[in-house]
Amino acid sequence: MRRLTLLDSTLREGEQFSGAFFTHEQRVNIARLLDAVGVPYIEVPSPISSPETTQAIHELCSLNLRSRIIAHVRCVEADVQAALDTPVHGVNLFYGTSNELRSYSHGRPIERIITDSVPLIRKIREAGRYVRFSAEDAFRSDIVDLLMVFDAVVEAGVQRIGLPDSVGIATPRQVERLIRICAERYPDVGIEFHAHNDTGCAIANTIAAFEGGADCLDVTVLGIGERNGIASLSGIISQLYIHYPEQLNEYDLTRLMELDQYVASCLNTAIPFNMPITSAYAFAHKAGVHTKAVLSNPRAYEILDPGDFGLSRSITVGSRITGRYAVGHRAASLGLELNNDEVIRLTQALKERSERGSLSQEEVDTFILNWYQEKGNLIWER
Repeated sequence: MRRLTLLDSTLREGEQFSGAFFTHEQRVNIARLLDAVGVPYIEVPSPISSPETTQAIHELCSLNLRSRIIAHVRCVEADVQAALDTPVHGVNLFYGTSNELRSYSHGRPIERIITDSVPLIRKIREAGRYVRFSAEDAFRSDIVDLLMVFDAVVEAGVQRIGLPDSVGIATPRQVERLIRICAERYPDVGIEFHAHNDTGCAIANTIAAFEGGADCLDVTVLGIGERNGIASLSGIISQLYIHYPEQLNEYDLTRLMELDQYVASCLNTAIPFNMPITSAYAFAHKAGVHTKAVLSNPRAYEILDPGDFGLSRSITVGSRITGRYAVGHRAASLGLELNNDEVIRLTQALKERSERGSLSQEEVDTFILNWYQEKGNLIWER
């Protein structure tokens, strides 16, 4: 099994999210947390973007992180030189290759893309830096045009080629097919994949890319990015955890929650309810059938072990779909001894109360204790 690397682009792609603005301090803290989790590459914007960005890149490079800092720049001499004037580990070049981008973005033909890119790749290699070339909007690009560009940049010495699904148009089968073509054609270079989530396929497409031969997958914290973002770090880790756990040996999964919570606080938003692993509901069980099985064996309805992420599961009891096993378990955890008939009666009473609205854990505990006390009073009166 080839070694997979993750590139986190929260500080570049992530800041393109409509609701994002990271202060200098936040950029540093995010980089430190990504490094603590174990992410190998951190992508930053082009230093030419602004003086503050240049300053931030210098500081990030001075932190002596294990994560390597990579600058994302256009195939423009000034952009590349600005990146080389910083201590970044490498440069991620990009150029739009689809007809749409060649027509309405930069307006250049395939031949010009090649003549612009090749000298810059050589310049970066001569400077002793890592270099990747990415064909922006690869999945709307003509396959002949795409391979013509890749042939040229590979010959020029690029160390990795990138195939971004820039508008989220691809399906997992399409991704795996194109990645496999490139992996077989260019066996001596790495392949990077970047999936946008416009049609909800970002995580599935990213895993398909890995299975097709990609060795570098782009992610952001919470999946933030342009429009509705790209594949989330938590989402990709959850897939690797199940299907390719050996790829996570160098990661500290217990720091993932801290990272997601910090970025969510920077965005002044909550972690999305359906975020794998770090959502408040990721390990919450509610329906009676589910809770009974989970209380017997968590593996019945959990494919992820919350303990591996420093988390714990929760059993929701205060609802009209709760079951007697969950209610009995909660009563026992409160130190109450109930026989089977009593658990059934308590469950029915709790379900009836929950018809007026779900109860919090505190309200559930109060209800159970009050019911138990009333039961005791009735027994005493008899």
